[in-house]
Amino acid sequence: MTSLAVLSGCAEPPAAPLRVGINAWVGYDPLVLARERGWTDATRLRVVDMFSNSESLRALRNGLLDAAALTLDEVLRETDAGLPLTILSVLSVSAGADAVLSRPDVLHAADLRGRRIGFERNALGALMLDQLLQEGSLRPEEVQALAVEGVQHVDMLRTGRIDAVVTFEPMASQLRNLGFRTIFDSRQMPGEIIDVLACRRGVRPEQAMPLLQAWARGLAALQSDPAAAASLLAASAELSEQDYLQTLKGLRFMSLDESATELARDERGHVALATQAAAMLRTLRRLSLVRQDPDWPRLVDDRALQRLLRSAGAT
Repeated sequence: MTSLAVLSGCAEPPAAPLRVGINAWVGYDPLVLARERGWTDATRLRVVDMFSNSESLRALRNGLLDAAALTLDEVLRETDAGLPLTILSVLSVSAGADAVLSRPDVLHAADLRGRRIGFERNALGALMLDQLLQEGSLRPEEVQALAVEGVQHVDMLRTGRIDAVVTFEPMASQLRNLGFRTIFDSRQMPGEIIDVLACRRGVRPEQAMPLLQAWARGLAALQSDPAAAASLLAASAELSEQDYLQTLKGLRFMSLDESATELARDERGHVALATQAAAMLRTLRRLSLVRQDPDWPRLVDDRALQRLLRSAGAT
């Protein structure tokens, strides 16, 4: 009995659950759906709501999160600045779900000359703002660009403190319902806004697998029965169920198989995702948001994804 007690006392404590941050963006809703349906094991995975991607990045830097759903441009900027992140999978590509909404009297991007534009001061906000200015043949000094967190987008435009805002779903639909106008969206920059799951380097594949499983199960439920998903998720997005379903048309979600294709390396070690990201990376370089090209083989870690796919194939 004594020896058993000693052995019990020396046993390693159970590993803490993987903490993944998500913000209010419909592209991350498969994870929300998995959590709300009880498909995540709280001892292995915690899906944590954050105010914005910027907050998720701060929490990653400070060790308060192990992983986060982020846009690829943000991951590239942070790794360039020294944050040790790896990409676990590709989640979605924006095809209209990121947009610029304006006051009704602003008909075109060119009409923003001398006006106030709100945007999140992160890589994605800078990318969208840059494309908007190019669309309107505007120089940066010809507009007033104000840093506005995503949770403030609706209130800032509704109260007239800004004339336009670089935003995303569900806030974009909330603003349309209030009578504001879409003057630019991600369909005009195809393939450049890519969502990924990223984690701090050092997270082991077995730790990451519950996160990928949650994404796969939530996405399967969302795609097989969108109406049921909308009945659960629309209220928190402050949208009707019909409007929520409409927002999903602005995204192309990625299955685990499609993600594996994007993260695969060819015989020379070239990662397919690098080709998809080339135009966006050139813009980040031009805006001095990154200094050098990423080390793609080091940035991508698809071991958990491949293990999960092999496990699914075996069953």
